[in-house]
Amino acid sequence: MEISSVPRLASGCRLHATDDILLVPEGTLNLSGPAREILARIDGKRTVHAIVDDLLLQFEGANAEEVRQDVLQLLSRMRQRGVIRT
Repeated sequence: MEISSVPRLASGCRLHATDDILLVPEGTLNLSGPAREILARIDGKRTVHAIVDDLLLQFEGANAEEVRQDVLQLLSRMRQRGVIRT
């Protein structure tokens, strides 16, 4: 996935309102670590770069390269599972 890509959740996928769960057509995915924070920023308008920038603003002092890699890796895994579209 490119840093300039605009990810969106696939049809039928959405974050649970209160739990760290992603609801998908075939069930649920439990989210851990920064996954919920990343997925919550996917709105079909923000680029991956904008998501990274927003996370860096929220988590002051975080290493920018690590955040970028975390975001790209998660989105890549979610895309392989059919949860993310670009």
